[in-house]
Amino acid sequence: MNKNLILWIEALFAVLSMWVLFMAETYPEHSMFALRLYIFLLIGITVGMVIAVRYYQSQHSTVDINRICEMVRSIDAPAFIWSDDLETLYTNEPMAELLGVEENEEIKDSAVLLGSFFHKIGLSPKDAADTLEGTSYDSGIETEEGTKRYISWTTSALMESSKASLYLSIGFETTELEETAQELSAYAQNLASSQNRYQISMRLSGIGMLLCESVRPEYYVSDEAKAFLGIEENYISFADFHNKLHPDDRVKFNDYLRRIGETRPDADATTHPRIMELRISANNDKHYTWYAYHYHENLLSPSGLPLVGGALIDITMEKAKDAYIEKLAYMDEITEIYNRNKLMSDGEELYQQCQDIQQTYWVMVLDIDRFHIINDSYGYENGDKVLKDFAHILCKYTINGGFAARVSADNFVIVLNDPSVYADEEMPVRILEQIRSEIEVMETNDFRQFSITCSAGFAKLPQDGNNFHEVVEHAEFALAMGKSEISYMMGYDAIMHEEIMNQSEMEKELANAIELRHLQLYYQPKVDLKDPEKHIMGAEALIRWIKPDGTMISPNVFIPIAEKTGMISKISNFVLCEAVEQTAKWQKKGLSPIVMSINFASGDFYQADVCDVVMEQLNKFGLEPKWLELELTERLALGDINYTVQQMNSLREKGILLAMDDFGTGYSSLSYIQLLPLTLLKLDRSFIIEIETDKVAQEIVSAVIKIARSMEIETIAEGVEYEGQSKILERMGCDYIQGYLYGKPMNARDFEKRLEINTYGEEQS
Repeated sequence: MNKNLILWIEALFAVLSMWVLFMAETYPEHSMFALRLYIFLLIGITVGMVIAVRYYQSQHSTVDINRICEMVRSIDAPAFIWSDDLETLYTNEPMAELLGVEENEEIKDSAVLLGSFFHKIGLSPKDAADTLEGTSYDSGIETEEGTKRYISWTTSALMESSKASLYLSIGFETTELEETAQELSAYAQNLASSQNRYQISMRLSGIGMLLCESVRPEYYVSDEAKAFLGIEENYISFADFHNKLHPDDRVKFNDYLRRIGETRPDADATTHPRIMELRISANNDKHYTWYAYHYHENLLSPSGLPLVGGALIDITMEKAKDAYIEKLAYMDEITEIYNRNKLMSDGEELYQQCQDIQQTYWVMVLDIDRFHIINDSYGYENGDKVLKDFAHILCKYTINGGFAARVSADNFVIVLNDPSVYADEEMPVRILEQIRSEIEVMETNDFRQFSITCSAGFAKLPQDGNNFHEVVEHAEFALAMGKSEISYMMGYDAIMHEEIMNQSEMEKELANAIELRHLQLYYQPKVDLKDPEKHIMGAEALIRWIKPDGTMISPNVFIPIAEKTGMISKISNFVLCEAVEQTAKWQKKGLSPIVMSINFASGDFYQADVCDVVMEQLNKFGLEPKWLELELTERLALGDINYTVQQMNSLREKGILLAMDDFGTGYSSLSYIQLLPLTLLKLDRSFIIEIETDKVAQEIVSAVIKIARSMEIETIAEGVEYEGQSKILERMGCDYIQGYLYGKPMNARDFEKRLEINTYGEEQS
C-alpha cells in the first residue's frame, strides 16, 4: 500500500486520541460520548483498511497473472493456464493448435475442451492437477495425419485456493529426440539402454521461465528457474545472471543484450524462436549445468513495452550424450587417444595455423614391427596392452605442443612441435630413438622372448604438402619406402616421391595399354648361315608399346614394371596368341614357313599348365608345334632345375622347340646344359660385338659352338651388324644369325614383304 496513506491514518489516530483525552479532562460530563465516538471511528477505519488491503492484493495478483500470460504467449512450446475446476483455460498458439482450436477463436466450453485433452493424454480430469503438479508427465498424442507426437509436460501451481487453483503447464516436444534415440540405438547397441523414453523425459523435465521487459534490466523468474539459478527472489538482474554464466558464454549473452537494446519490436511482426545454449552455476562454485534458453526478441506487451521471454531447459544429459558420441567419433577405444577422424580434423586446423605464423611441426607415422606375431603368440589382450603402452609413450612427447593418434591396427601418428627457430632436421630421429629405447622395457617384462621395435616415416608440416592430409600421406610414403629398404627410419624426399609417382603413373598407363591393345609385336629376321642365299628361316617376336600419339616406349622401361606388378602374364599371353596367329596366317598365304620365337616370363613358365596353354593356342590357329620356339633365360631355366627339366620335357614331347636366350651372361654351366632338352643356344651379343678383333671372344664363341654341336644343339648369334662378324661366325660353324645386318625389328606388314621376297624372289602386289 501507499506509505503516505498509512502515515495519514496514523496521524488521524493520534489526533483522535488527543481529542478524547482533552474532552475527558475539560468536559468530564461528555467523556463517555467522546469515548463511544472514538471507538466507532476506530472500527470504521480498521474495516476500511482491511478492504483496501484486500483490494491491493487482488490488484497485485492480477498483475502477476497478466505477466505470466504474456510469458506463456512468448513460449514456442505448447503451454496453457488452467484451473482444477476446468472453468478457466488460457493457451498460447502452439497449444491452441494442439487442441484443434483456430487462432484467436474464443474458447466457449473450457471444461469439455480440457476434459477431452486430459483423456487423450491418459489422465482423469478430476485427478489431472494431482498427477501433473510438480512432476514431468510424458504423453503420446495421435495427430489428425495419423502420426504420433511425444510431449513431456511440466506443471506448476500459480495460485492455490479452496475453490479453484490455477496451474501452468508447459509441453516440450520430444518427438524428434525420441526418433533420434531410436536411430542412435540402431547404430550403437551399447547406447540402447540410455536412449529410452524415461531417461529422455527426465532430462527434459526441468523447465524454468524467464520474463523481461526491456525497460527493466532484470528477469522475472519462475520457481523452477529459481532452483536453476540458486536464488529465492522473484527477480534477478542481468548483471547477476551474467555473473552466473560460464566465462566462455558471457560474450554471447552480452551480444544477446545488445540485440535487445537495438531491436524495435513490431506488434504485427512475426516472431521467430531462438535458442541459446548456456552454462550456469547456481552457487557460483564453478560447477556448471548446461541449459538451452528458448526465447523471442521482438515481442510487445499489452502496454506496448518491449518484452523478451523464454524458457530455460536443462540439457545436461543431452550434452553428456553428445560428449560420449564425440568420444566414440574422435577417440580410439583401445588406446584412448585420438583416432584418425580427430587427427585429420585438428591436423587441418594446425596446418592453417602453421602457415599463418610460420611455425614448423613434424608429422611422424609409426608402426610396431611384426605386431601380428604379438597377437598370434601372446593373445589379443596382450596385443591391446602393447598398443596402450605404446600410445602412452607417444603422448609424453606431445607435452610441448602436438598430439598423437592411432589411425589403424598398429599404425600411429604423432605430431610434434619444433620449437627451434629453424627446423631441427634431426628432431624426428632423436625422438624415434628415444621411443625405441622406451619400448625395449616391455621386452624385459611381459614379452621376454620377443623383441619389440617400431619403424617410422616423417614429413615436415607445412612444407611437405598442400594440406595436412597430404603431409600425412607423404610421411606414410616415407615409412613404406623405409621398410622396402630395410630401414626403421626415413624422411620424406620429394624427388624420390616424384619418381615413384611417375612409375605408378606408368603402371596405370601400361594397364590401360594392355586393355586397349596398344601393344604390338615387331619381328626381327633370323637367317640361315648355311644357305648361300641367306634366306630367312625364322623370326623373334618382340613386344613394343606404341602410344596413340606415336611415341614408342622401350621394353627396357615397361617390362620391369610389368614383372613387378604382375602384368607380365597378360603381356606373355598376348605375345603367344599374337605370334602364333600371325605365323599361321603367313603359312596359309603360302609364304615360306618360319620358326617363330617368343620369350617366356619366369612366372608363366613355372605355372603347372604351361604346356596346355601353349598347345591350346597352337590348336586354335592350326599351327604345328615345330614352328614355335620358346626362349628362356639362363636365370629362369636354372632357377629350379628339376622342375625346369620336367616342364621342358613336356614341351619337347609336343614338338615345341626350346632355346636358351643370352647364353653366357648368367651363371649356367655346360654340365647343366646337358640336363636340359634344348634345341638352340643363343649367343649373347656381348660376345659378338668385338669378335672381329678380340681373340678371347673368338675362342669362347668357337668353343661354345663346338660343344653345342656335340650335344646336337643348334646355335644362333644375336647382335650381328657387320659382314665381317657374319663370315667369322660362318667359319666357326654357327647355324643362324640375327641382327641389323639382315634386318631390324619391323611390324607385321613390313616383315610380310620380306617373307614374300624370301618365297618368290620379289614382293607380291
